[in-house]
Amino acid sequence: MGKILVIDDSEHYRDYLMTLLQRAGYEVDGLPDGSGVAARIRAGDIVLVITDLHMPGVDGIETIIHVKREAPELPVIGVIGMGLSPDERSARITELLGAQAVLMKPIDEIALLDIVRRAVSAETPRR
Repeated sequence: MGKILVIDDSEHYRDYLMTLLQRAGYEVDGLPDGSGVAARIRAGDIVLVITDLHMPGVDGIETIIHVKREAPELPVIGVIGMGLSPDERSARITELLGAQAVLMKPIDEIALLDIVRRAVSAETPRR
């Protein structure tokens, strides 16, 4: 199985998600924003992307666009930061771009792991 790529500008939260996923048995890698996502996908070992939607630099919406351009079938989970409401516009844009889910921080760990398990098990071979 390949790696799950976690993208979040908060190093603390990125490390938290990576540790949670590693403890669940997944291989994980991380980025502080979406600027390197296309190269990581081209490396061919990413099976799922989890991205914060609101980040400086290349934000989550742009990140999802890059992911879907490189690998349209690659599952993506969007995450909205603490104190930010998942406004209908962001959720709808994320859905239209092809994200499997949009979750709010603090993450419900059980729900996240269930979505990850389903997304990774439904993964289809790429190119």
